Amino acid sequence: MVFERYSMVGANRLSLTVTLVGRERDLGLVAIASGGSQAIFWKVNSFGEDAFLSQFIGLVDAIVERQSA
Repeated sequence: MVFERYSMVGANRLSLTVTLVGRERDLGLVAIASGGSQAIFWKVNSFGEDAFLSQFIGLVDAIVERQSA
């Protein structure tokens, strides 16, 4: 799945690509954030990406904690 949102800091869109792979209870979760920088040659900032990824990690942690309780 791909999620998008607008970055206030980078003044453009961010995307978060989420992939869940595996079988039954043997699963792997990959999340990749991209975008949010106005740089041409290299990344100037990654504040928006870091915030997007941190929110996703918090959500996954809450779900895992709820499932294990």
